[in-house]
Amino acid sequence: MKRKILLLAVCLMLVVSTMVAPLSASAATWKIMKINVSGAHLRTGPGDYPWIKSLSKGTQVLFKGKTSKAFCQVTTKDGSTGWVYKEYLSNYGAVNSKQVYRTRSKTKLYKSPSTSARRVTTVSSGAYVLVYATRGGWAYVKTTSGKGGYVKTSSLKKA
Repeated sequence: MKRKILLLAVCLMLVVSTMVAPLSASAATWKIMKINVSGAHLRTGPGDYPWIKSLSKGTQVLFKGKTSKAFCQVTTKDGSTGWVYKEYLSNYGAVNSKQVYRTRSKTKLYKSPSTSARRVTTVSSGAYVLVYATRGGWAYVKTTSGKGGYVKTSSLKKA
């Protein structure tokens, strides 16, 4: 009996791994990085370029893989894109690029898929969200600050 259960478990793992492997190989991932110093500058170019804004220690940014010399191009939660010295970044996580969307305009995030549902928060125009599921014109998303809720799919565009 134990042998049958073990054999069944191994077969199930093989079937699942053959289904998941093609999906993970084709999907690009973007890194989520964290600023590891106070006062890091988001610059207009890689090097001693003018800076756009100062970033606080702990700020999360999205890194799509573009580098130049000792700098990485990143995008902040508010949609600002620029360059940060790579030594000021540490790995925080990764996200499947197919999940990353931006809001088309200021967007309300609801507790359930209905405009009459309680509002969780309002997301600014151009903000990044991660889409986890879609159904009937609604998407369940999480904001970069971790709040989850439903938005109309028409208010989203692919990042």
